[in-house]
Amino acid sequence: APEALARNMADSAYPQIRYAACLATSFLAKKNRRDVVKNRLIMYAMARVLEVNKSGALDRMSEQDRKVYVGARLCVLKMLLHLSKNKDVSSQLARTASVVSALVLIAGKMETPANIICIAILTNLTRLPENAYHLTYKCPDLVNTMVEHIESDENECAKCALYSLQNLSCTGNCRQELANECNLLSSVTKAAFRHDFPEQQISALHTLKNLSDDPFNLVTMTNTPGCTATLLAIANDSTRGGVAQYVACDTLATLSHWLLTLSSTRKTVASKGDEGEDVDVGRRTFKQNTYESWQ
Repeated sequence: APEALARNMADSAYPQIRYAACLATSFLAKKNRRDVVKNRLIMYAMARVLEVNKSGALDRMSEQDRKVYVGARLCVLKMLLHLSKNKDVSSQLARTASVVSALVLIAGKMETPANIICIAILTNLTRLPENAYHLTYKCPDLVNTMVEHIESDENECAKCALYSLQNLSCTGNCRQELANECNLLSSVTKAAFRHDFPEQQISALHTLKNLSDDPFNLVTMTNTPGCTATLLAIANDSTRGGVAQYVACDTLATLSHWLLTLSSTRKTVASKGDEGEDVDVGRRTFKQNTYESWQ
């Protein structure tokens, strides 16, 4: 019964029983995705397994018990990875607070293979557009976790983190929140210059382009050190060309559009000339004004 599996998964007294329960649940989840995700007891038990090292519990265990508990955690991570790849349960899984919170909590605090799976799960959840608002606003520290992993030494973690931000930034009402996230723009800007990692670079550039589509991000982006300079450098790098150059040019064009829009609205009277004529400040005058200059 699901309740019995959940109870044994959450039981921290007997590591072998926990591992066996996790393994059995993973087999069950393969053909019963929706039922497993909807079962609050099982999902809560999974969160408990993921948080096995909370408060440094693993350090106080014997070597043998530690291996079993870490193995059970890896089993649950693989199970969640399988579930996160399915569109039909993605919405429910993203709104299972206990699991998402546990994933955010343990990210970056495990062995490399487990950490890659953890970040990949969160990335898969961002693939469903209707999850974007919830993940951005209702899941504390999720975006910050992704920002921290952009500069990870592990290529897969950095790539998944950028893919997550790229997906989230496609949703209009998330763009301002993302742009204002601490270190997000600066980290994405650095990633946009990673010519040795083209997948990361392209994803970072797409993220900047998505964020630039919101006019309220104009000031934030132009005030980010290196952001405009990076886009200009890539846009003018004809030796590389390709998608990176195109996206950089597209982003600069978008920012230029908002600058022009903010400076004035064409065909709108913004001031009066010396003789009272209407002046269209949406067009350049090519005139120079001096202060009491002698001719």
